[in-house]
Amino acid sequence: MNIFTTLRAMPDRFEQLLAQVPGDCLNWEPANWAGIPSERFSALGHLGHLLDIETLGYQVRIQRTLDETLPQLVSLDGYQLAQDNDYPHQDPAVQLARFRAARTHTVSWLQGLPPSAWGRRAHYGNYGEITLDGLVRLLVSHDHQHLAGMQWLLMRLNADQGLHLPLA
Repeated sequence: MNIFTTLRAMPDRFEQLLAQVPGDCLNWEPANWAGIPSERFSALGHLGHLLDIETLGYQVRIQRTLDETLPQLVSLDGYQLAQDNDYPHQDPAVQLARFRAARTHTVSWLQGLPPSAWGRRAHYGNYGEITLDGLVRLLVSHDHQHLAGMQWLLMRLNADQGLHLPLA
């Protein structure tokens, strides 16, 4: 599977996990977050975070990497974004549609870049100097972290709430 296929599949993969969360549990958070492989977000929080990091994080970082010489890319405070954008009160269907549209834009944009663009360089936080290729791989890694976080959350819902969630 190439990187564009992986990126393009993320909204559907996330939607499949989100569909397993009962509607009245979209904002549920466990008492203990031990072992979570991502940030500590409810299911709706994961969705809001993915949207914000796509649009305010990676799309901005990609643009700066393309436009500037060795820009200093910043990390975003996901928990502050959650508070600022009121994730618990967002409509999941609207947020999912917005994430899907943003990801479609990102993939189309990346696919249209010339081969020379992929070697453009930036400094990004603790990662140090990276290429555009590396930045896009970090986006894929971020996706995987949140898919794992959703699986973990489903495990906790099952254990803590006694919910027998569908496996598909």
